[in-house]
Amino acid sequence: MDSSIEGNSTSKKLNSCQVCGQEANGKRHYGAVVCRACAAFFRRSTSFKTSKKCRQNGKCDFLKKGFFTCKCCRLQKCLAVGMTSENFQFDRDGYNRKIPSTIDIFCGKSNLIIFRASPDECEVSKNFIDLQFLVDQAEKLFLQGPESPLQTRTSLQKLALGLHPILEPKNIISPDAKKYGKEESLAQLEYDILTVTKWLCYFDEFQKLSMGLKLQMLQGIWHVWWKLERIAHTALSIRKNIHDSELRNLKNDHLFYSYDKNRIDMSWLSKHTVDELKFFMEIKTEYRLDTLTRSMIQLSPTDTELAFMLGQLCFHYVGKRFQGEILQVSDRFQQILADDLHDYYVNQMKQPYYIKRLQSMMNINNLIQKEVHKNREKTELAIVFDIFHVEVSHPGIFIEI
Repeated sequence: MDSSIEGNSTSKKLNSCQVCGQEANGKRHYGAVVCRACAAFFRRSTSFKTSKKCRQNGKCDFLKKGFFTCKCCRLQKCLAVGMTSENFQFDRDGYNRKIPSTIDIFCGKSNLIIFRASPDECEVSKNFIDLQFLVDQAEKLFLQGPESPLQTRTSLQKLALGLHPILEPKNIISPDAKKYGKEESLAQLEYDILTVTKWLCYFDEFQKLSMGLKLQMLQGIWHVWWKLERIAHTALSIRKNIHDSELRNLKNDHLFYSYDKNRIDMSWLSKHTVDELKFFMEIKTEYRLDTLTRSMIQLSPTDTELAFMLGQLCFHYVGKRFQGEILQVSDRFQQILADDLHDYYVNQMKQPYYIKRLQSMMNINNLIQKEVHKNREKTELAIVFDIFHVEVSHPGIFIEI
């Protein structure tokens, strides 16, 4: 009889919480038989930023209408019945799980990069490209001056007329070439830089600068100049070949032309494929109808307007990049071109209210500057991840240093 009473008493203890006395499931939580509520309270107590103090100096009511009135006393009783944080199990909650250590986390490199060679191997196999010959040619062109002597009323008109002879179609790369590799890339680079050099020779104020300033500004201008010129050339080609009514019905991202990526050989520049390199640099393999192209089609700029856009974009960009004396020079050049554009609208076009066209031109230039900024960030990532295995004699031609 006594043993039966003792068994019932033990069973009752196992089914009651040792902290609050409420019904428990008989299981031990953190070292004691407690209910789920007290177990959850004790688990949360480790996250308390400050130690709790009893406001009644230990004389508070432990239970009041089924609730604890003092967290301090409740925690002390949890500790008194043997509950301990040593029994906590971490990293079991799905929302609070630690990120597993993967290759990209361990090495600190993006998982977009496919490892194909060790860092030591990449350093040994880096090629050196000397571009001093290109700088020398540009300097020679600056000394010679413009290819054709032009007499105009304003500097902007001379820059507009200077676009025609230097942008005449030329076969830089043989159409029969089976691949576009190192030789073709360097030939294109030479053509691009020297073309911009020839155009700048038509700007009298630019020609008055020292040779050092001219070469430094050229390095920061050429790629921005070509980005705008190619958009204008693409827009002009589309307008010639597609009727306006059909063009209005085309949706953005419409594909006009696509190159065969298999013909592009980038092995001289990097060990990664063309698709992988597209994440880090701009590689034009297709022409689509994007916001910039559509805006240029709608604007349909005249030669004078395009010359202004090229000058404003380039001088604004190079001034922000180099600051100092170049910034002052660039601001002066932009003011000259702005005055000449006003003269063009008022005196030549008899159109004194040109604010809408000017806004359209500036919107296009601003969009290009945003794209240039994004591409610059990608290039910085490529340098961090050591994507390229070439070194150049004049890195300022490609990156901001």
